[in-house]
Amino acid sequence: MHNKFLEGRYKHVKPVIGITMSFDKGELIRPGVNYNMIRREYGEQLQAVGASPIFLDHSISPEHAAKLCDAIVISGGEDIHPSFYGQEPVHINIHEPYERTGWERLLIDACDRQRIKILGICYGSQLLNIHYGGTLFQDIAKETGSGLDHGKSEKPAVHNVKFKQDFLGFKNGDVVESASRHHQAVKDIAPGFSAVAHADDGIIEAISGYGHYGIQWHSESDTTADNIYGSFVKLVTQTNSVRLAN
Repeated sequence: MHNKFLEGRYKHVKPVIGITMSFDKGELIRPGVNYNMIRREYGEQLQAVGASPIFLDHSISPEHAAKLCDAIVISGGEDIHPSFYGQEPVHINIHEPYERTGWERLLIDACDRQRIKILGICYGSQLLNIHYGGTLFQDIAKETGSGLDHGKSEKPAVHNVKFKQDFLGFKNGDVVESASRHHQAVKDIAPGFSAVAHADDGIIEAISGYGHYGIQWHSESDTTADNIYGSFVKLVTQTNSVRLAN
């Protein structure tokens, strides 16, 4: 199919990458006031590797967002409520509001209909996994007994990630240091997805499936940004060029 809409969309000199934001319903920034929030590094790193980032929230319809953007980055956030993967909470913690998670799941469906690639970061990777039928460790240390420090929101930890497949600029067998700040992770991987990288304690650190990619660490905060974001943007650009040619 070749029409004016496709011409306009896939002639972006710099691919437009939509970045979803975390929602604060008056709990974190200012009591009683709703905010959207995101670390500035997401946009800065995507801009540095040749993309035009824009920020998205539930005020835009998922279908419109998927048509507007060449690809999507689902950013980090608080815990996903375990009801989204059929479990009860095992501890008290802050969860991302249902509005965000529910809207992003509709966005994933819209991206699949439009054949738009997604890169999930931390929460975003976990969301991809549960959306397609996987589950999560609600707390790595409690459920696995792992003594490896995976960091906290306010204090990242640095640990190794080893790849067992080629993935966004990395080769099978590569070992890299990552900036990690999470206590949850992929448990049962979703059908159709592959685990492509692990931490030294066996925790899944990167997944891929259905044309989407997820990483458990925060590449915008470490030296893996050029590979992860740069390769993702290059892949999106190449994919769009093929679509336009056809």
